[in-house]
Amino acid sequence: MMREDMAMLKSKLQAFGYTFTDLFNIRDDDARGRVVYLSCVLFSAFYNVFITGIFYTGFLTMYDISITGVGIVSFIPPIANVFTIFSSRVLSRFKRRKPVLLAAKIMYYFLQIIATTLMPQFVHDPQARLTCFCVLIFIAYAFYAPFAPGYTVWFYHFYPADNHKRTQYIQLTQIFSSIMSTLILFFSGILTDAVAGSPKQGEIIIAFRYVAFALIVIETLIQIFAKEYPEQDSANLKLKEIFTLPFKYRKFLMCMIFMFTWSFVSNLNNGMWSYHLLNHMNFSYTTINTVSILYTCILLLTNGFWGRLLRRFSWIKTFGIACLIFVPTELFMFIMSPESSWIFLPNSIVQNLCSVGLNLAYANVLYMNLPKENSTAHIAFHTIGINLFAFLGLMVGTWVSSLTGDNTIPFLGMQVYSVQFTCLMRGAALLVIGLLLVKHWRLFTRDEDIAEIEQNEAIRREMAQNRQ
Repeated sequence: MMREDMAMLKSKLQAFGYTFTDLFNIRDDDARGRVVYLSCVLFSAFYNVFITGIFYTGFLTMYDISITGVGIVSFIPPIANVFTIFSSRVLSRFKRRKPVLLAAKIMYYFLQIIATTLMPQFVHDPQARLTCFCVLIFIAYAFYAPFAPGYTVWFYHFYPADNHKRTQYIQLTQIFSSIMSTLILFFSGILTDAVAGSPKQGEIIIAFRYVAFALIVIETLIQIFAKEYPEQDSANLKLKEIFTLPFKYRKFLMCMIFMFTWSFVSNLNNGMWSYHLLNHMNFSYTTINTVSILYTCILLLTNGFWGRLLRRFSWIKTFGIACLIFVPTELFMFIMSPESSWIFLPNSIVQNLCSVGLNLAYANVLYMNLPKENSTAHIAFHTIGINLFAFLGLMVGTWVSSLTGDNTIPFLGMQVYSVQFTCLMRGAALLVIGLLLVKHWRLFTRDEDIAEIEQNEAIRREMAQNRQ
């Protein structure tokens, strides 16, 4: 039995090695581009731990930014990203985009990380700090917005055309990204909690931000080795065409409507929920980060399961199924209080299980029906819509959270913070989204994918009848 198990393990490792080296190698330009992209995924998983999420919220609260202030800072990026509208006009001026994109990226992160980290040393009034944070973040995002779609178009060339290989590519990049962020979260969370309540905690969070910028510089240098393909973008494209071109592609437009809706829902308590866990539930960094670490474990255990669902039901229907499973967890998060904090761990495990499916399916939605002609303009349309609806979601969530702020109100025999009502809003939205996507998945899915799924389903039914 032991030999059979070892032989099976060896066979699986060999299959994994073949799949990995087939997708990631330096023998051809596309595979080399995927190697560069995977390297960037690992670097970004590392540095994003320090400049987003719980550490970003911790950085803001270090300088007396309230839950409403965190919400205000959070919806600055979506506003500034409206400047993506100029993307096609700006990028079409450059025959070689790579040097411009790399330089713009460095400048963007310098403003977002270094400038915002140094500013509180010179501005001491909390209200003035909040204003300066907003101004600096706005400048950073507004500057980079016209260039960001160029990166998406550039690295999309390296996505495998074959649906099965594309699924494997997305799965592998997500797995490696999750493993990297898990390791960093684990050790950084322990270090930060070890000095909780002392000035050293703030010093460590600031040091993490400088480390993040250094990693970004290295990542940008690695991107030099990715091949740049010529783009089919019209230099004479009018600004209004960014909003009119997508209407010529029905399924692409349907995918955009879905993504815009999801952007609104997922941002209803973005940033503010981390604030709630840290300051209302009094959870430690280690506790919150442990949940993120569990995501990686669940990803590794269930990745094959979600991959099979994708192949059987499509990217869209799989997303809908995950939404429906997610709904009850939002209700449990709503009723969670410091006295019932035990709910957090088991509920988060279920949420992580669903998130594996959500993230895997969502990763391909933009590219499923993306037109090759004027792809920069279509991605600009996507970016503008995503950020506009993210802004609306953040604005609604911030308004709801500000109703009671750091105070509770009685509700159905419980004492609740107003931020908890965003969980009910998310739960209702997930229910509607899930039902629509499960029932009408064909409206969003490529015709060739529908034919493949229906053919496989017919074969499956025929095999089931033969067994009977």
